[in-house]
Amino acid sequence: MNQSIKYKGTIIAIILCLIWMAITAIIGTLGLYEYLRFESHLSIIISVITPSIIYGILYIFNSKVRTWTKNLSLAMLVLPHAWRTVGFTFLTLWAYKTLPAGFAAPAGFGDFAIAIAAPFVAVALWMKWKQAIKTAVIFHVLGFIDLFFAILTGASGYGISADKMNVVDPMTAFPLVIITTVFVPLLVLSHVISLTKIISERTAIHD
Repeated sequence: MNQSIKYKGTIIAIILCLIWMAITAIIGTLGLYEYLRFESHLSIIISVITPSIIYGILYIFNSKVRTWTKNLSLAMLVLPHAWRTVGFTFLTLWAYKTLPAGFAAPAGFGDFAIAIAAPFVAVALWMKWKQAIKTAVIFHVLGFIDLFFAILTGASGYGISADKMNVVDPMTAFPLVIITTVFVPLLVLSHVISLTKIISERTAIHD
């Protein structure tokens, strides 16, 4: 029964991700996301936090979602973060003075560090090393903080002079907006799911 919920839940999750990608792609194509140099960033913020909010509500009120979460592999939830090696691109663009340091440095160094750590954390979880869970918690907390500050610096323009804000505007237009509104929210969601799973399992052990 649990395996059935796991596979069905995973298929549903993939379908929902594809639908979310299509919705944000349409919004981005229509130019409805605000450019970063403007004061309002509400649509971007909503796009980033919505998947985690939906998951949180379903986790609280739907037992099948809780069962699905329980059966997920912590190691598999870590591996997608290896994709964050693309953060090195931000550092390259910074070196060529294409992106301002206020945006590129936090996003680039943070993402690259998390990406390098991801395979090692995944192996530790697969091998069930003694400190694997504690390492995973630290990994997910730091990964979440990295994404939070990358989004914060990008949206607020902190450390970016007004005359250079237009350089990061493409991040709110299609196709780059997919990174901001799909991949970032899904990475945030994987942190949320992983920490939820770890906390629930630790709680169950001590009950």
